[in-house]
Amino acid sequence: MASTVPDWLTEKVADFGEACRERLSGGVGEAEAAIRGPLESLLRAVGSSHGLDVVPHGEAPLSGLGVRPDYAVRVDGAVTGYIEIKRPGAVLNPEVFKSHNLRQWQRLRDLPNLIYTNGTHWRLYKDGELVREAVLNGDLRTAGRTLSVPDSSFEQVLMAFLAWAPQPITSVGALVKAVAALCRLLRASVLDQLAAERRAIREGADKWQQPFMGLARDWRNLLFPTADDTTFADYYAQTLTFALLLARSENIDVAGADMHRIAKRLGAGQEHALMSKALQLLTDSATDQLTVTLDLLRRVIGAVDWPRVRAGHHDAYLHLYESFLDIYDPGLRQASGSYYTPREVVDAMVRLVGDVLATRLNTPGRYLAPSVTTVDPAMGTGTYLHAVIEHSARQAGASDGAGVIPKAITALVRRLIGFEMQMGPYAVAEMRTADLLKRHGAHSPAGGLRLYVTNTLDDPYIEMTQIAATFEPIARSRRRANEVKANTPVTVVIGNPPYREHAEGEGGWVESGNPNTAVPLDRFRLADNGRMEHVLKNLYVYFWAWATWKVFDAHHDDRHGVVAFITTSGYLKGPGFKGMRRYLRRTCSEGWIIDVTPEGMRPDIPTRVFRGVQQPLAIGIFVRRSDTDPDTPATLHHIKVTGLREDKYRQLADLTLDNPRWRRVRNDWQAPFTPAADSAWDDYPALGDLFAWTAPGVKPNRTWVYAPSPEILQRRWAKLVGETNIARKRALLKETRDRDLNSNVQSLPRGNEHSTTLAKETGPCPEPRRIAYRSFDRHWVIPDRRIIDFPRPELWEADQAGQVFISEQHSQPIAPGPAVTFAALVPDMHHFKGSEGGRVLPMLHPNGSPNLAPGLTAELTRRLGVPVTVQDTTAYIAAVTSHTAFTVRFLDELSTPGVRVPITGDPRLFAEAVALGESLIWAATYGAAAAAPDQGRPAGTTAFPPGDERRVGNLTPIGDRLPEKIVYEEAARRLHVGAGIFGPVTPRMWEYGVSGMNVIRHWFGYRKANPSGKKTSPLDDTYLDQWPHEWVTELNELLTALRRITDLEPAQAALLDRILNGPIITGAALASAGVRFPTVSKDRKPRYGLSASEFDSRGRRVLM
Repeated sequence: MASTVPDWLTEKVADFGEACRERLSGGVGEAEAAIRGPLESLLRAVGSSHGLDVVPHGEAPLSGLGVRPDYAVRVDGAVTGYIEIKRPGAVLNPEVFKSHNLRQWQRLRDLPNLIYTNGTHWRLYKDGELVREAVLNGDLRTAGRTLSVPDSSFEQVLMAFLAWAPQPITSVGALVKAVAALCRLLRASVLDQLAAERRAIREGADKWQQPFMGLARDWRNLLFPTADDTTFADYYAQTLTFALLLARSENIDVAGADMHRIAKRLGAGQEHALMSKALQLLTDSATDQLTVTLDLLRRVIGAVDWPRVRAGHHDAYLHLYESFLDIYDPGLRQASGSYYTPREVVDAMVRLVGDVLATRLNTPGRYLAPSVTTVDPAMGTGTYLHAVIEHSARQAGASDGAGVIPKAITALVRRLIGFEMQMGPYAVAEMRTADLLKRHGAHSPAGGLRLYVTNTLDDPYIEMTQIAATFEPIARSRRRANEVKANTPVTVVIGNPPYREHAEGEGGWVESGNPNTAVPLDRFRLADNGRMEHVLKNLYVYFWAWATWKVFDAHHDDRHGVVAFITTSGYLKGPGFKGMRRYLRRTCSEGWIIDVTPEGMRPDIPTRVFRGVQQPLAIGIFVRRSDTDPDTPATLHHIKVTGLREDKYRQLADLTLDNPRWRRVRNDWQAPFTPAADSAWDDYPALGDLFAWTAPGVKPNRTWVYAPSPEILQRRWAKLVGETNIARKRALLKETRDRDLNSNVQSLPRGNEHSTTLAKETGPCPEPRRIAYRSFDRHWVIPDRRIIDFPRPELWEADQAGQVFISEQHSQPIAPGPAVTFAALVPDMHHFKGSEGGRVLPMLHPNGSPNLAPGLTAELTRRLGVPVTVQDTTAYIAAVTSHTAFTVRFLDELSTPGVRVPITGDPRLFAEAVALGESLIWAATYGAAAAAPDQGRPAGTTAFPPGDERRVGNLTPIGDRLPEKIVYEEAARRLHVGAGIFGPVTPRMWEYGVSGMNVIRHWFGYRKANPSGKKTSPLDDTYLDQWPHEWVTELNELLTALRRITDLEPAQAALLDRILNGPIITGAALASAGVRFPTVSKDRKPRYGLSASEFDSRGRRVLM
C-alpha cells in the first residue's frame, strides 16, 4: 500500500502530525482550534504539489451562532468549498450528531463541496451526499511524525475537494438545491457581521462607521421600517441570490464578472432597475467573509443553463420560490404564508373575474379593456398576473387573431400591478414576467414593469424622507407604489394574501390609519361586537380591508370593480366577522362564495387544494356596480367543490357564473355567508338567543393546571413553588402575555385566597376543584387566578346548586353527534369536543335567576297552556338537540355554525321532550342536575341497580401499571383497559362521539401510560405511576352515563320527527309576542343584582 502514497505526501502528513502534537500537548485552549494552523499548512502543501494556489479563509464564527463552517477555501482565486473542523477523536457520523452538532449539520449538509474532519478522519460531502472518506493512522495528540497515510484515499479526498467545479444546472430542482444552502450561509454571515458591529459599538466604536449597520438602517428607512436584524439578513441574502439568478436569466456571465459589472448590465434597461440597484448597494459593504460566500454563490449560479431549465416547461419558474424556501428555511415559508397557489385555482379565479367584468360591469374586453387596472397586492412570484396575461392572450387571439396578441399584451401590462414585500419572490416574478412577454412577442412599459417591492398595508400618504441619491431607484419604486395605492383607481384586486393569526401591529395603515384618514379596518367592525373581533387581527383580513377600500371606497368617482381572494374561510361564518359581512352586503352588488374545503378543519391531505394548508379555504368574489343601493343587501351565491383534489380542480374548471348548483346565501346584514336553509331552520330561534348570557369556557393557556387526579396537581404545584432557579421556574409556569411569576391578580370567586405573587409563593397547593374538561370528562383544576390567563370569573360565580352549563360549538360546523352537551361543573374553553373552542350557556345567572330571553317562559306558558320554567326549557333543548338524529337531519344547516331549536306548539310533545331531556341531563351530569328520586333519578349517582343487566362494572383488575391501550371486544361487549375488563359495553357506547371526538377513547387518552394532549410545560410530565381506584369508579360512571344516553336516542329521534311534523313556534312569533331576544351587548351580561332568594328552587321569580 505504501507505494500508492507519494513521498511528498508522507512527509507533509508527518509534518502535520508533529505540529498537531506540539500544539495539543499543553492542554491549553480548544483542541479543534489548536489544529487549525497545521491543517492550513497541510492544505496549502497538497495544493502546491498539484500546482494549485490554495488559500483557506477562516470564518471565525461568533460564539453561540455556530452555523458557518470553519473555513472557506479558495483555489487559484475561486472559492471551491468549505471545511468544518471537529476536535481530535470526535465522531463525524451525522447519524449520531446531537444538539449543536446536529443543528449545524442540518444547516451545512446541502453545501456543494464540504469536508468534515477531526484531523485524522476526513469526510467529503457533495450536496449532502458522502462521496469519499479517508482515515490517517495515529492519534493527533501523541503520534507526531509517525502519523501516516495508509493508502491513496486521503489524497483522493483532498484533490476531489480542491478540484471541484460546479456542474451545469439544468433543472429547477438542481438549481434550488444548489443555491438554497449558500443563501442560508450568506444570511448567517450577515447576522455575524451585524453582531460583530454591535459588539464593536458597545466597546466604543463609532456607530456611524459600521458599514452593515448603516446599510441595514438605510434599508429599513427606505423599505421596511420594522425589519429587525434577522429580517434584514434574510432580505440581504435572498435579494443577492435572486438578483444573480435574474442576471443569469438575462444571459449575464455572473461567474466571470464582479458584482458591480453584473449590476450595471442587469440595469442596462429599465426592466430590472430595482434589482440592479439593490445588487449594487448590498454588495458595496460586503466584508471579506461575505465576499467569499458571494464568490461561491456566483460560481454556482454561473453554472445555471437557463435555456435547458426552461426547455419543455410552460412555466419553469412556477415552483421555484416555494421549492427554494422548502430547503432554505421551511419555517420562514410557514411564517410568511408563502404557499404556491395551484394554477388550477388561479385560472378559475381569473376566468370567473373576467366573466364578472363582462357580465356585471359591462366590460366585454375584460382585462384587456383600457378602463381595467388589475392589482395583486401580495403577488409572490406573480402567478395571478401571469394568468391574467395568458387568459388575455387567448382572448385576443380568439377575437382578432394571433397577430394582435403582441400589441394587446404590451398594452395590458401597463395596467397590471403587483406588490410584494420579499425580494426573492419579487425577482422570480420579474423573471417569469419577462420570459412570458418574450413568448408573446410583447414589450415591457417604457418605465419598466409595474411590479413594486412594498408593503401593501403601509400608509400610502406618507411623505418620503430625504435619502441619498444612490438609493433613488429603490426610493422611486416605493414612490410609484404609493402613487398607485393613493391615487390610481383600480378595477380588480385579485390574489392569495398571506395568512397569520394574532397579527396585531402588522397591519400598518390599514390597521391604524393616520391622523388625516379613517382606519380601513374599522369598516369591518360592528358596535357591541368588540369581544369577538380579535379575529380581525389577521393578515388576510387586513388585505381584504385594503382591497375593498381600494376598489370600493378610495376614489369617490370610481367605486365600481371586483375583489377576488382565496383565503381561509373564517369570515364566512365567524361571529367576529359580522361587521365585515355587513360591510360587504351593504357595499357590493353581488358576490360568489366557492367553498373549496367543505370537509372543515384539517381535511384529509388528498382533498386539499393546497397540500400544505390545513385550514378551510374559500374563494370570495365580490363586485360593486356604480348603481349599488347600500340599503339593499348584496345578492350572494354559494357553492361547494367536493371530492379529492383533482375532482375539485375539475369542478373549478367547469364552474360558470350561471351554474345551476349555485345556492342563494342568507340576506340578513350580519348573517353568515352560507346558503339559506332549504328547511324551516332559519325560522327556529337560535340557542344563543334563547339563553341571553353566553361566555367562553375557562382558558388557562397552559395545560398543566388540569389533571384527571388532584394528586397530580399537588405534585406539580410543589415542583413549581419549590424551584429556585428563576429561568426554570418561568418555564415551569409557562409565562404568557397575561401571566408571569410576578402577576398580581385577584383571587377567583370561591377559589383560594392568595396574598403574594408566584415568584414568592411557598404555600401548599390550593385545593383542586372539579371542572368539566371535555364532554363527559371531569378533570381537576388548580383554582388559582395566578396560573389561569382567562379564568372566566362570572362562570365561577354562577357555579351553584342546580346549575346546568350547556356547551355549544357556535363558530365552527359540527359533525354528527349531540349538537350540545351538558355539565354541572364550570367548563373548559374546549369542553364541547376538545378543540376549536365553543361557548358556554349557563342555565342560571350568578344570582340564580333564569338565563333566558325576557318573556320567553311566560310566552311559552301562554301558548302551551302549562307552566314552563327555565329547567323545562333546558330539558326540552336537551331532548330535541342533544342526539345524532338531530345533527344528521340538519347536517347541511349546521354547516352554518350555531344551533337552532325547533320549539313545538304541542303541549303533549313539549312535556314528553321535557321528561326525556331531564333523564339526559341527569345522566350527562352524573346525577348532579335534574335529579328526581321518585322518578328513578337519585341525586349524585346514575348507576343501574344491582341485578340490572345494564349495570356496568370492573370485571377483572387493571393491575399495578398504567395501561397503554384500550380495546373493545364487540362480541363479548367488553372493554379491555390494560389487563382490566369492564362491561357490559354496547357497540353504540363504544362509538359514541361528540363532533368527531370519541368519548371513551378521549377519556382514556388522558389517563394512559403516555397521556394524550398538548404539553406546554415540563410540569405536564409529572403524572401518576399507577391507575388509582377513583378512575375505576369514574370509568364505571362514564360507561353508565353513555349507556343511559344512548338508550334514549331512539326515543329522541322519534320525538324529533313528530315535533318537526307538528306545529312549530318560530323565533319571529316569539319576538312579535314580546319576547326580548338579545340585540346589544348589555343584553348578554350576567346578572348579579338580584338576590337568589327572590327565586324559588325552580328558578321562578317569587313575588315579595
